[in-house]
This record gives sequence, structure tokens and C-alpha cells, in this order.
Amino acid sequence: MKNHLLIFILSLNMSFQACGLNLAGASVYFDKEELSKAMIELSSQEQAMLDDAVLSTFTCEFDALEELYQLIGGKLKEVLIYLRSNSRIDDTQYRLLLRTVRSFEVSKKEKQLSPFNPIVKNFKKKSFVNFQNALQKGVCFNTIAINLFKELGEKRPIKFLKKAYHQNLIDKRTYWMLKRLVQEDYHLEPQTLAEYLKVQNFLTKQFPDRINIQKTDYISGRAEKSKVSRREALLAKYNQFQIIYLRGMTQRLLNRLNADEVIINVIIDDESVEEIILDPMEQYRFAAKMVRKELGDLQMMNLFEGIDVGFEDILAAAFETGLVSGEDLSTLALVDDVWNPELTKAEKRKRFIRRYGTIFVAAIPTTFYLVKVLSLVGIEMLTETKQEPPRDHSIF
Repeated sequence: MKNHLLIFILSLNMSFQACGLNLAGASVYFDKEELSKAMIELSSQEQAMLDDAVLSTFTCEFDALEELYQLIGGKLKEVLIYLRSNSRIDDTQYRLLLRTVRSFEVSKKEKQLSPFNPIVKNFKKKSFVNFQNALQKGVCFNTIAINLFKELGEKRPIKFLKKAYHQNLIDKRTYWMLKRLVQEDYHLEPQTLAEYLKVQNFLTKQFPDRINIQKTDYISGRAEKSKVSRREALLAKYNQFQIIYLRGMTQRLLNRLNADEVIINVIIDDESVEEIILDPMEQYRFAAKMVRKELGDLQMMNLFEGIDVGFEDILAAAFETGLVSGEDLSTLALVDDVWNPELTKAEKRKRFIRRYGTIFVAAIPTTFYLVKVLSLVGIEMLTETKQEPPRDHSIF
């Protein structure tokens, strides 16, 4: 048994290094009180067994939970909280696994109640036939379940599951396993664990340096008007190719901010007749306005058709691909916080103080060329003037 556990833990570590998951900071799914309860539930011996366990070796939620079940036994929720709090898994893995726990637990029970036979219109028998065929082939239960839910196209497909049971298309155990997934909103997930890890592996191959980026609470904090973190919102909203494109936008922003000079050339008949050199504050505003222009341009691209791209998405993509560190993200966020035409001066000032307080200068990495510029921005934000200052002297 000990040899089996040792092999299991070693294989987990090797797979984790190969996948190179980009873990964020503190979780949005549980607080310190819940973490304390989980720590009490797990013995020191169980915690020691979990310390080296990383779930990135598994591409199937049920397989991952089965290994943890064999390793620890029950208390799967507490196990997941422990693993997440120690950055052994990230929020996406935690969410997908947690939403599978009840389904997994019911699969271990010997007896289940029979559901009543509902009246269902437009019952899709073929979808359940496809489900059973895939199940017999040994495909991951979560994968075929999510495919079934998509084919059914129902927000709450439980009545279809009941009808399938009474038509002998699924057995009682499978009915309850599927029902528990629906009750945990797994059917609303944009991707399975296998699909998530596939994207992570692709990004790591493209950007190997991402595995060295330090975790940050900024990226794991809740996205604006959302229940999920900025990183989760990014990974649920965009595919790997869209993420790479958004990374390029941040790269151009950094180039403009870090440029020694930004010069506008007036050219007539292939000859430069005038050079306009932007001062540091103009250079900053030029960079900010270009980002907003590019955000507008995305709406015209087929790659982002029907997607509302926000500035925080761009920052999250830059972090996810290893372009910027967590320390730099807060600084880059100033570009949108300060130079956002949709906000009044008072709103900008309130948001700026709430997020950065008096540390806006100290938090700016010394590698940035525009340390003085962003200091000026902070000073401007902390003034009592209700209206934006006149900029007749400036072209931006």
C-alpha cells in the first residue's frame, strides 16, 4: 500500500511539472473559517499524505476523486479545500471537482430511490443512446455527461433524466449521478477538466516562462460584477487563441509605456515635415487611449464575434501567458482605472483610492519607465477637483 501511494504521489509531481499550471492567489470559494474547519477534519497524517498530491495528472474529474477517495477515504470537500489552500490545484480545478463530489459520492451508494415517471415532450432518446455507448467505451463520465446536457439543450434537464430511467436508457445509479451534476450546476460549465488541462498544456508549450510567474491575489480576486475570479472568467470566456491575441495587446501597451520616446511624424510626399514628441503624460494617455481603441476594434473581428472584451480580460491574459507578473498587474490596471471616459472624476478617484490607497507610487515596479508619470496620475486622482482638468495644452 505504501509503495502504491509513493508511486501515486511521484506521478502527480511529474505530471504537474509537465503541465505547468499557472496557479493564482487566494481562492474566491472559501474563507479562513471554512479553511480552519477543513484543517480540523483532516488529521495531520492525512494532511501529510496530501502535501505532495497534485491533481493535474488526471484529465477526468471522477478519476481524480477516485484516487483521493482511495488515498484519504471520505471528506472529499475538505480534501479539495486543503489542496486549493496549498496551491496544489487552482480555482478552476477546485470548482470542477467540487461540483462532481456529490455525483461521485452517490456512485458509491448501494441503494437509491426511484424517480417518478414525468410527462416529457420532445424527449431525445438518441442523446441517451449516445451517452450509453460512450459510457460502455470507458469515456470519462463528466465528458459524456456534459455532451449529453448540451444535446438536451435544457437549463434544468432532470425531467429528461427521469424519463430516460423509466425507458431503461440509464440505470438508477446513473440517473442519480447525472442528477447530482445538474443540481451542482455542472451542466452549465463551459469546459470539463480535460478541456481545461488541454488549454493549460497548450499555453505552457507556447509560453514556458508562465510556470515561473508568482501567484497573485489580484488575478484570483473576483472579476467585476461576477461571482468568479478574473482568471476563471478569462478561461471560461476565451479559447487559447483568443488569449494569445489579448496577450499581444498587453505587449503593445507595455511597449508604448516603456518607450524612450513616442514621436508623431507628419509626412508629405514621403518626407517628414514635422515631428511631434509626446511628453511623458501625453505618452501615458496615448497608450491608454490606444488600448480603448483596440478594444473597440475587437468587436469587428471574427475571432471575437459576440464577445464583450474588457480591460481586465487583457490583464488576465497577460498573466496567464507569463507576460507580466502579479506585481505588475496592479500597475497596469491604473491605465483603465484612471483613464476611463465612462467614469466621472469622482468615481475614478473613489475606485483609485479603494484599490490603491496611498501605495500607488510604492507599488509601481522600478522597471517601468513611467514611474514619474504614474505618480503624476496618482496625484491628479487625489485632487479635489470634480471635473477633469482642461487639456488644451495637450494633444491627448
